Amino acid sequence: MADSLKALREYLTRHHGGDGHQAAQRTLEGHARNHDERFRTFWQKHAEPAIRPGGQVVDLGCGPGLFLRDLAEARSDLTLTGIEAAPYMLEHACDDEYDFSIRVADLNDPPADLFAAGSIDVALANRLFHELHQPLLLLQKLHVWLKPGGVLILIDMVRQPLGSFLTHKFGRDRLDEPLDARAIAALFEDYFEHNRYHDSDLLALLAMTGYEILADQEIRSGRAVQIAARKPA
Repeated sequence: MADSLKALREYLTRHHGGDGHQAAQRTLEGHARNHDERFRTFWQKHAEPAIRPGGQVVDLGCGPGLFLRDLAEARSDLTLTGIEAAPYMLEHACDDEYDFSIRVADLNDPPADLFAAGSIDVALANRLFHELHQPLLLLQKLHVWLKPGGVLILIDMVRQPLGSFLTHKFGRDRLDEPLDARAIAALFEDYFEHNRYHDSDLLALLAMTGYEILADQEIRSGRAVQIAARKPA
């Protein structure tokens, strides 16, 4: 295994609280919430028009591949590909049962030949970018892989005030009772890792790497955004 992939996997395990299997279970249980009616409406409006018959859809950071499973059941004509690195996600992958494939790659610096130039109709990055130490190289390479007019759907947590984060985590706005130091240290690490980028940071990165912004929508009471960006035709 390449050192970079090994280091990424070690980081992802730490990022997911040190328990990859629990993280995979949360992903399985949270699939419906993370692909709810709001997501489906956004996808239908901004992604579906870019998907040509027989085209290719890619899920970047696909986890077990549940979104690709759903697409495979709805669109048998498409080439569906997921990219994942975490072994505990791959252990739960359902690509053997459905018509899609999963490739293993480090999306901090994906190989240029991971996809052919101009081969992807739509790419999804759902809660991926906050796990990347930098998303710039991925955005550059994805711009090459997308067809002219191809679309990226980017959904992720965005930076929020610490007070808002703590209020959401504890369900109250006063913290005047004794707290466990180890749990609070883990909570603050969680805050910094899930608040890497502001909405404006993501929009700036997309603009600087050649994408046109189709839509930018605040979700989860401002704790996350969903963005549709297009490679110019």
